[in-house]
Amino acid sequence: MNNLALAQLPESSIDILLIEDNDGDAFLIQEMLEKVSFDGFSVSHAPTMEMAEPEYRKHPFNVLLLDLSLPGFSGMEAVEKIRGDLPAMPIIIMTGLDDQQRAIDAMQRGVQDYIVKGQYANNILPRAIRYAIERKRFENKVIELVHFDQITGLINREVFLDRLEGAISLANQNNVPLAVLLLSLRRFKEVTATLGHDTGNQLLKAVAVRLKECVMRQDAIARLEGDEFILLITGQFAAAERLVVFSQHIIDALERPFTIDGHSVNIGCSIGVATYPSCGKDEIELAKHADIALHRAKQNSKSEFQFYTQVLNEELTMRMTLEKELQSAIENHELLAYYQPVIDLKTDRICGVETLIRWQHPQKGLVPPNSFIPLAEKSDLILAISEYITQAACSDFASWKHLTTAPFDVGINLSARDFQKKDFMAWLEKILSATGMNPKEMALEVTEGTLMEDPKQAIETLKSCRELGSSIFVDDFGTGYSSLSYLSVLPLDILKIDRSFVSDITTSGHNLLIATATINLAHALGLKVVAEGIETKEQKDLLTILGCDKAQGYYFAKPMPLDVLKIWLTERGERDEQRIGNIAGRR
Repeated sequence: MNNLALAQLPESSIDILLIEDNDGDAFLIQEMLEKVSFDGFSVSHAPTMEMAEPEYRKHPFNVLLLDLSLPGFSGMEAVEKIRGDLPAMPIIIMTGLDDQQRAIDAMQRGVQDYIVKGQYANNILPRAIRYAIERKRFENKVIELVHFDQITGLINREVFLDRLEGAISLANQNNVPLAVLLLSLRRFKEVTATLGHDTGNQLLKAVAVRLKECVMRQDAIARLEGDEFILLITGQFAAAERLVVFSQHIIDALERPFTIDGHSVNIGCSIGVATYPSCGKDEIELAKHADIALHRAKQNSKSEFQFYTQVLNEELTMRMTLEKELQSAIENHELLAYYQPVIDLKTDRICGVETLIRWQHPQKGLVPPNSFIPLAEKSDLILAISEYITQAACSDFASWKHLTTAPFDVGINLSARDFQKKDFMAWLEKILSATGMNPKEMALEVTEGTLMEDPKQAIETLKSCRELGSSIFVDDFGTGYSSLSYLSVLPLDILKIDRSFVSDITTSGHNLLIATATINLAHALGLKVVAEGIETKEQKDLLTILGCDKAQGYYFAKPMPLDVLKIWLTERGERDEQRIGNIAGRR
């Protein structure tokens, strides 16, 4: 797992390096240990530290016997050098009768034991050697548990922050660049959910190996909780222009498939980057700002890296404040259901409504959905909002359905998070039962992105909704990345042309072409089309000529609360009856 494994007790021969300048003492120790043949001791001798260093660097000794009074090297200097070079190595020091206080000082600095020269009777030295190895093994195990991640063998957060603090000090002194990269794996939860936690742990180990292949020896990698890793980059790769290439290199490395327990596993990663000193003056600030950048990078549906900026910090602060206020809004019933009528372009009569949501903020007034829905979709808040809006729409419909005579759909927008709920159908049926809503009068609206996040799951869920009798709308069609092959197998009823294609349809040949192609495609698949964002009579007339079935927008009516909708429906119904009567009279 790491170099602490050097301290394990050997199963056969115990290799000892004796660092002793007195040849007589060295001969006595070697002869005495060789006589204890059942212990399998093998002794190498170095008279000085200069001669000992190349020996312990090239040979994996199990324990070092160190004379505390070497020439040219103080005893404590020798101890510190060995502990710096080989932190996992057990050390026993040898002292004279008058050096016991120095021996105790050395033990306080990490030495495992000491013996007095010449006092080797009753197997004192062999026992001390075995004891030193065992004691160091347990010390290393404690260090491993405290300082290292048990799955990947990487250092943990605390050790990383200590390393980062030291690196910042050196970077400040030497005026060299330094950067922190916070990395989060993509689709890791899907791996553990489908293949199990053991496979997930194996994947984390494999990721750690690839990350270590990407960094220089002087850099550091730590695993944080879950699927997050943090990297310290120094030197040439920490320069801003090199970080772009380096970050993409990491993304490319982690996007190559992993083979875990016979499974080919595809993941990716998002990376937040913070540089010293522009993004932070200390280790805490750098890690915090790398986290802010990571949040932005994770908003992209693909692997991406993002550098920290002050703008990101301000956005995150606003987002956290808004999220807290939104949670209170749900609890305090500040959310309101608004309804925008949908018009049948062939009959010019209302044929449904789209249920929209507004937030009646106590200080800010009416907050539009594009200010808080994207935020809610990144948390469980969207589930509470969906439940509220569905409950409200189904309950409200009972109070005004008598004001309509033609077939009518109540459109309700659902998010990808709703579709991922295992109990989605039970949840929906419970609301329908509680409100007495006929599912045939409900239209569920989903975006292309929602469908494409998990097409197989979407197909199964939509089929269940269709079996209840509800119709299915694809909202904002043309703005996403859906595959035409899925349109032929998804259980859909209506495509909604996004307002971005409608706004300039009378002046933009490009938008006209897209609208025409969408209408023709939908009709070829047996689907109807709703155009959103109609604001002028010219737009309405052109879409009618193109064969669009339905439309909504400010030209017909703005979204309105329940009480205003009732008045609007009453007045609209009276006008429709009068218009139909006039037509019948002329005939």
